[in-house]
Amino acid sequence: MKAKVAITTNKNGDKIAEHAGHGVYFKIYEIDEKEGVTGAKVIKVDKEHTLHNLLHNPETNPQDHEVLTSQILLTGGIGMGGINKLARMGVRAYIVEEKNPDEAVEKLIAGTLKAVDPSTVQHHNHHHDHGDGGHNCNGHHEH
Repeated sequence: MKAKVAITTNKNGDKIAEHAGHGVYFKIYEIDEKEGVTGAKVIKVDKEHTLHNLLHNPETNPQDHEVLTSQILLTGGIGMGGINKLARMGVRAYIVEEKNPDEAVEKLIAGTLKAVDPSTVQHHNHHHDHGDGGHNCNGHHEH
């Protein structure tokens, strides 16, 4: 399996951001199931090309947008509307509790990364339910 994984991050690319919609920094990974991470870079998109704007104005989507050409998006928070719109574009979005993007990708490759059930996320106060509402991303990343 080879895939491109986008992760919402802070400016340095060393912490997974809590909210996907208005984020401007992403760490983009090229992964291979056998070789592991084969490339990684931090990108910054302009405000016009945040996920929130792109998902609400799909006609403005640049065909080469790094996130929209990824197979997987990992983030600290995204609503079901965003998850569903990204899925229609061929991007599987997962909310993860992992804070370190490098560790999240390693767990994804190993099949041990846990995703949070989006229905347990309270969007207004941004607290996450840490019950056993999670599921395993393993098997969902094959494209």
